[in-house]
Amino acid sequence: MENKHQLGFVFRQENCVGCQACTIACQIHNELPEDVRFRKVDRYEVKRDDGMVDVWLSHSCMHCGNPACLMVCPAQAYTVRDDGLVVLNREKCTGCGLCVSACPYDAVVMLKTDGKAAKCNMCIELIDQGLKPACVDGCPVKCLDTDRVQQVLAQKPSASKQGVGYGDCITKPNMVIIKERP
Repeated sequence: MENKHQLGFVFRQENCVGCQACTIACQIHNELPEDVRFRKVDRYEVKRDDGMVDVWLSHSCMHCGNPACLMVCPAQAYTVRDDGLVVLNREKCTGCGLCVSACPYDAVVMLKTDGKAAKCNMCIELIDQGLKPACVDGCPVKCLDTDRVQQVLAQKPSASKQGVGYGDCITKPNMVIIKERP
């Protein structure tokens, strides 16, 4: 059953210029070491009628409806909030790394500082205040946002759970790609 309150990232892939400002905003907000990224920006070369073009995919934890990290964690360090956000309780983490291997989106990292897992929590401390995550506010071209996934899919004909470098799968990821320029 789909969570009608499920929050997810909404990404206008055609507008992204690959600047990685979202990555940097996330690193600064979360005080991450230089080598740790919760949000990544991947480049894909795509053939179009007029030749090859670069297409970018900004991604982090997909706050999956069927999260592999939660399923494999022997310490039960992962929980899912009512709004669908997958949250890691780092105090419960034993550092086994099973969640890192299980995540198909490369969204969970092991921190060298303490040997425990860490990941994007969609800046729940900001979400709970009615604000947007740091990565969303950090995007200069405004191609990244958050919203209720089912609502976006129902209201925007150009919304999909498919994009260059991203697609729906068994973990039921919650990112929506908007395939139109505003």
